[in-house]
Amino acid sequence: MVKSKLLASTIIVAAAAAVAAAPASAAKLKLGGYYEAWVGMGADGNKDHVNEFDVKHDSEINFDWKQKLKNGLTVGGRMEMEAGTGGAATGANTFDETSMYVKGSFGKIQLGNNDPAAAYVGSVKGVGPVGIVKSDAGDWVGMSGAETIDNDNDVGMGDNQNITYFTPKMGNISAIVSYMPDASGGTDSDYDDSETSGDRDGISAMVKYAGKAGGAKYSFAMGYSQVDTGSVTEDGWNMGVTMSSGAYTFAAFSAEEDTGSGAKNTDAGASVKYQMNKSTAVSLQYGVAVNEATNGNDDETTIVTAGYSKKLGGGVSLEGSIFNADIDNDSDSSQNISEMGIVGGFKVKF
Repeated sequence: MVKSKLLASTIIVAAAAAVAAAPASAAKLKLGGYYEAWVGMGADGNKDHVNEFDVKHDSEINFDWKQKLKNGLTVGGRMEMEAGTGGAATGANTFDETSMYVKGSFGKIQLGNNDPAAAYVGSVKGVGPVGIVKSDAGDWVGMSGAETIDNDNDVGMGDNQNITYFTPKMGNISAIVSYMPDASGGTDSDYDDSETSGDRDGISAMVKYAGKAGGAKYSFAMGYSQVDTGSVTEDGWNMGVTMSSGAYTFAAFSAEEDTGSGAKNTDAGASVKYQMNKSTAVSLQYGVAVNEATNGNDDETTIVTAGYSKKLGGGVSLEGSIFNADIDNDSDSSQNISEMGIVGGFKVKF
């Protein structure tokens, strides 16, 4: 634990020194990120919590670098360090997505650990500490056996190393395609070793149409992903739509993944956000995830959450959420719950 903290501190100090003393020929490095601190209460649900009241925090440090070359191309990248108390298994601070890109009139090529193309279709727009997508509701309410509401459509590829191409915008249309050779960092050591088993040949694509009509803005996107697991082929599709007019923003998504063995995961969600003034916003989100098993037993999780955000200045926001989590599992009815929680606190962006 001490060693990991010392390593993280060394990285931060080294980065700060690099920013201060970088030679004129070096790429420009910028630090950013966020820190969140929350207090809240949630019901036991189907777990036996020692205390329904809790204090939690989360944080991330981003290392962004960029350099424009003499030939007109721009080279840049980002490293994201999860800087809270670390991973549950190791207790260490870990780096999440890490990638670089080359950008020019041809578009952008990105290399590294990052989302596949279909993950860029868009998601819901909400405020508050508890949303519906990869929700933190389970951090506060006991939710054993819950399904994860998700619109990434990565069919297990996650942030594995890939090559992704972003086309230049063609009128109202833009597109992204990506290819993952193997599940880097899986069964065979770390990211610098070629895998001998696991996922391989993952492909993903996304196309988006965005425009304006009167005083409103809108976008519609669709994505498709496929990966070979070595025994079956998993695939999935997803879509996202966003419309904004005045102080209101509406967003919705739908996704379906086929495991290749007969089971399916379907997800859907919608949100409406109202910007009360320059500093204050409220939102309402609804999401549902269903696992359709081969034996006919469907496991379903539904989350409804209302959020509030007030900007206090200097990147600091006061935020809160009231939510309800519902589990309806055919496979194990003892996991079924319908419980509420309330969370509030601060988020700092830097």
